[in-house]
Amino acid sequence: MERWMLERTNGAHMAQLRMQLAQMTAASQLLERYATDEKSRAYLSTINQSVCRMLRLVGRLELAQRLTDEDEVRLQVAPLDITRWGTDLARRLEGALAGANLSFTWEVAPGLSGVADGGMLEQLVLELVSNAAKTGSPVKLAVQPGTGSVRITVSDQGPGLDAQQLSSLFQQPPQEEQGMGVALAQQIAQLHGGLLMADSKLGHGVNMVAVIPLREGMPPRRLETPPPQWGDNGLDPVLVGLSDVLPAASFAPDELR
Repeated sequence: MERWMLERTNGAHMAQLRMQLAQMTAASQLLERYATDEKSRAYLSTINQSVCRMLRLVGRLELAQRLTDEDEVRLQVAPLDITRWGTDLARRLEGALAGANLSFTWEVAPGLSGVADGGMLEQLVLELVSNAAKTGSPVKLAVQPGTGSVRITVSDQGPGLDAQQLSSLFQQPPQEEQGMGVALAQQIAQLHGGLLMADSKLGHGVNMVAVIPLREGMPPRRLETPPPQWGDNGLDPVLVGLSDVLPAASFAPDELR
């Protein structure tokens, strides 16, 4: 089968899967009125968690396909108040990770602005935070000014990586789940003209740093069709993006509103 035909078929299948997931979300919301006991609500939480995890998988597949296809790669760039963007995202992450009893701290510098694709940068952060949260250690997000750039740092205090693990972190194609998230984050940074770096020592956690140029202007790359987002079903993209590390209780009906 020709590559273009295979990609079109995959795209159609993912669109159908999104439609089915939307119907599952709607059905779950309708069932809330009947889920009056604790056991029923626990079942609904598990269903919602599974829907979010499937949405995450579909979103990553769609993003990976778009990032690796030179004919389809596009950024929806616009002037971005990076301080406001970072603060809003950090607060949402803080609330979500609190449900998993994970320590999350953040620091966003004032006065940061530039031209970027805010949705893509959010996905970059979600990938890095998801990886960091899997260590079970405290996670920190910092958005700070660099030299003509903004530095987005996600740090954990987990077991860290040795020299060999660190060198293979950016291996292509990714060999494991963590590598997939790093690869997506790296490509998003590169699309913005930036880069992604890693620093780690055994026993001292991992620091992932995305350096994004702060440009006054950036050639627009137009999308004929806006890319689907992880939160298309009316769900918070943060809950979807962290669904592999959050407990089922985080997806209780009351928590999704």
